[in-house]
Amino acid sequence: MKTIINTLKAIILIACIITLSSVQGLGDKPQTNSNLQRHAAVGFSIGTKGYIGTGISSVYLMDCLKDFWEYDPATDSWTQKADFGGIARYFAVGFSIGTKGYIGTGYSSNGALKDFWEYNPTSNKWTQKADFGGAARGAATGFSIGSLGYIGTGQGLIQGDNLQDFWGYNPTSNLWSRKTDFPGIPRYAAVGFSIGSKGYLGTGINYVNSTTYTWYKDFYEYDPGTNSWTQKADFGGTARAFGVGFTINATKGYIGTGNSATCRTSDFWEYDPTNVETGGTWTQKADFAGTKRDDAVGFGIGTNGYIGTGYIPPSTYLKDFWAYNQSTNAWTQKTDFGSKHKGKPLKDALTAGETDQPGIIGLIVYPNPSNSAFNFRLNTTSDELVTIQIFDMMGKLIKEYKSLSPSDIMTVGDNLNVGIYVAVVTQGECRKTIKLSKVN
Repeated sequence: MKTIINTLKAIILIACIITLSSVQGLGDKPQTNSNLQRHAAVGFSIGTKGYIGTGISSVYLMDCLKDFWEYDPATDSWTQKADFGGIARYFAVGFSIGTKGYIGTGYSSNGALKDFWEYNPTSNKWTQKADFGGAARGAATGFSIGSLGYIGTGQGLIQGDNLQDFWGYNPTSNLWSRKTDFPGIPRYAAVGFSIGSKGYLGTGINYVNSTTYTWYKDFYEYDPGTNSWTQKADFGGTARAFGVGFTINATKGYIGTGNSATCRTSDFWEYDPTNVETGGTWTQKADFAGTKRDDAVGFGIGTNGYIGTGYIPPSTYLKDFWAYNQSTNAWTQKTDFGSKHKGKPLKDALTAGETDQPGIIGLIVYPNPSNSAFNFRLNTTSDELVTIQIFDMMGKLIKEYKSLSPSDIMTVGDNLNVGIYVAVVTQGECRKTIKLSKVN
């Protein structure tokens, strides 16, 4: 019982922590690169890149997070992107539709949430969209099928408010519509994924209080064409909640990690939907190679799946990151979430004679003069984030752009008045300056 209570502390303590927050005026903690370890984050993939963001780094809601990171499997590297557009939160839902990512719902220091946001990786910008159609909630489950997204189940702010409603989102019309309710017992902390034209949802927990709760392993298929659910073969492992689910290669689904009725788990299972007569087939695969954990996050890219971050009671928060190869049925540890590649760091010179200081070794700004924006492109040996400050000729700071990715073309200064300015580009201990000319 002690293990179960520890595992569920993030939900059980919500009411008392929020009461304390309202009395003391606690707010969202400012984002820093030091809070990389976390649990209850969200993850999804867009094309060949993966994304992880939000979450919480302790039992206190002041430690909710909103930073957002991109993973490139080709270089095994993380790049910090624009912070999530909403307030910091944990136990949100994230998925991608086409070339955009979406995050919504969850818990924060202000309570349960229902706002919903779209991320454009091309512009590295967040845009608020129509609020989720159902009640505010956390620990819901979501996935996308084709051009639509779906969110359902979860738990409201009140303990025991287990949910089973299910909603579809159309990004073209920016509208939510209620779909057929999830047919299983109301629950939260379930997992979901999609394969082809169908969605899948299973596992989870119905929690009322410390003596009344049920863990599940039932598993259901959603058909958007008929707006109907069909119960499929039960999940192959033990009943559990707070696990990870994703699709690899658009043909197989996977569920692993999480907490069962007696302990945390590391088993990992593959679901093949093709055997319709048996409700699909579950096959146990190589156990997740990291430490057993709850509240991890994962996504699939091509023929690989990825799992990272998570929580080990009573107070261990994780940032390790692992890849599963579908072809070899093997796990490989990758670069920790939010960190540099583990390989040998580059030691190119900043300037002649500074052979031990990696950093900016070249800066191109174009167009300059410009009648609109200025594009900054760095040649750098470091992946630390970049700050650009723009000063007028009297030395007054006019604009400041923080947490810019050194691998991106950084566009700034589009709203500057006509005149001459000095831009200072800083990356770690390295700094470059350049004169900017804004013209009509």
